[in-house]
Amino acid sequence: MKQSRWIWYPGDYEIYHSLLLHSRREEFGAEYPSMWTIPNVNPRVDFYCQCEFEQDGYITMHCNGKAYVLVDGRRYPMRRRIDVKAGKHNIQVVTINPDAFPAIYCESDQLASDSSWTATPGTLLYGVPAGDEPAYLSPNDDVTVFPFNYTEVKPVAISETESGMLYDFGRELFAKLEFDAPTETGIYYGETAEEACDHPNTLIFENVGAGSHSLVPRAFRYITSTAKIDNVKAQLELLPVEYKAKFKCDRPEVEKIFEICTYTFHLNSREFLLDGIKRDRWCWSGDAYQSYMVNDYLFADRALNRRTITALYGKPPYMEHINHINDYSSLLIIGTWEYYFTTGDIDFIRFIWPRVKALYEFIVSRLDENGLVVARPGDWIFIDWSDIDKDGPVCAEQILLWQAHNAMSWLAGALGEDETSVYTERADKLKELINEKYWDNERFAYIDSFTSGRHNITRHANIFAILYDFVDRATADKLVDTVLENDSITKITTPYFELYELMALCKLGHIEYAQNMIDSYWGGMLKLGATTIWEQYDPTQSGIEHYAMYGNKYGKSLCHAWGSGPVYLLGRYCCGVYPTAVGASEFCVEPNPGIYKEFSGVVPIGDGLVKVAYKDGKLTVSADIDGGTVVWKGQKHKLTKNVELTIK
Repeated sequence: MKQSRWIWYPGDYEIYHSLLLHSRREEFGAEYPSMWTIPNVNPRVDFYCQCEFEQDGYITMHCNGKAYVLVDGRRYPMRRRIDVKAGKHNIQVVTINPDAFPAIYCESDQLASDSSWTATPGTLLYGVPAGDEPAYLSPNDDVTVFPFNYTEVKPVAISETESGMLYDFGRELFAKLEFDAPTETGIYYGETAEEACDHPNTLIFENVGAGSHSLVPRAFRYITSTAKIDNVKAQLELLPVEYKAKFKCDRPEVEKIFEICTYTFHLNSREFLLDGIKRDRWCWSGDAYQSYMVNDYLFADRALNRRTITALYGKPPYMEHINHINDYSSLLIIGTWEYYFTTGDIDFIRFIWPRVKALYEFIVSRLDENGLVVARPGDWIFIDWSDIDKDGPVCAEQILLWQAHNAMSWLAGALGEDETSVYTERADKLKELINEKYWDNERFAYIDSFTSGRHNITRHANIFAILYDFVDRATADKLVDTVLENDSITKITTPYFELYELMALCKLGHIEYAQNMIDSYWGGMLKLGATTIWEQYDPTQSGIEHYAMYGNKYGKSLCHAWGSGPVYLLGRYCCGVYPTAVGASEFCVEPNPGIYKEFSGVVPIGDGLVKVAYKDGKLTVSADIDGGTVVWKGQKHKLTKNVELTIK
């Protein structure tokens, strides 16, 4: 017999925990709900099951709300043993939960509650397979409590300052702070000692009375208390995941950078993939898009990506772009296709497809008469924190839309839908228009805007053109000279878009630039004492200048998920592991040592792991799954499951 799980209407679990998540931000003593619409759950859901008992048995139904159960049309109360005769039966559970979301659990000697049940917020005609999570396997589990792991951490140093007692926990944490307060005290949190001690400018603080306290989880390395407190400790809150990736090379500092990046990413991998753990603590589609890739090359936790994608879509109707940001809507659709290509999870695509189509139609409804992305009231054309000419339709937005059209066609094809040609035709028409309006042949680059007359060139559109194969290989190679390695083009300063730039360069074989950037950019933060990777790093700044952003003295996040890019870069381009068919049924291992004289790595792919090692000019590769091909020095070699391949 299968193991019973708590089940619910698919998407409600993610939407409920998204509601909780997006209501937790706080700044300067004020609560700060998200700036975009968060949908609500279905408070009223019916669950159906047709089953057959091989012998006389029983069921006991549990619900986290109010409900009754019908067995062959006869009504019974919840949490009471119901005797069931051998034979076929129809079971229906009618539920309502005005405070959270309806969920049920079947305790039985023969029947399990799982995704084989149907859930519907109304008529059975609209029933879909129920949703579940493997963490909730007991009738006593609470589906409204997300299943984190907790580890006790004590301060590594305590000192007295003018601002109060300063506690240093040694590295960045996201944790519940616990202590005994003999009297009233203020607790001030900081990712740096300066922030924790600078009370007028500290972003997060709380005043508490005398007694024992366990405060809500927050991000910090340091705290100060205005009065002496006792028994100070933290309960580090982390998602239970397995670190599948490894990387070492002849540069020890790179191994340290890799380690710090993985820890940064783990702290931001929670109910969903977050941007940063101190300030926003929200789920942003652009941040998440890059995090899907890092997750694939670190944890390969499919459920984490699914939860995030589901939470970001919410549910129709759509009245605004995802996070209010035009590019983030396109990235969500593109990321949905990439999730499918990486995993082959067609069941998830069937579930999410109606929401994908609804979001896509919303995007299309707000295009201009030429089919171009433009800013409508309430929209935010973001792309990056950079001096982009955003007058009129912006080129980078159009290339993302072009790829979103393609993603729709590919997803529709995977589902056997008929309208693939509609999406393809839109993509072809848009590509022709982009090349007509934005291509500057004299400077051999795409301009930001054709309406302003400035003919401003930034890296962003040209990077997207390379990454999404909008241009052919010859054009891409030349764009490296005219844009990416052109010092007159404004440099990128955020790890967010720097990852895109490094991906584009690595894709074209310029891995040395990325390796040197890992040393200088990410290594530069570690030299300043960073225990996690920052939202932004400017090596020309010094002291507490590094911590300011958004008009706040300590506004910058010092633990930001988009800083974890080296995990992806080293697995994808140095170890060279990537899928070449849906679900990684076929994959390639195309290593590029670059400046490393030797390296070794473990990379998750599909349902397995690939091990790659390079030393003294010799390459060794093995995999515990079938379907691999090694490409080395222009030659292809078949990789056999569990057989080590050595090439000199």
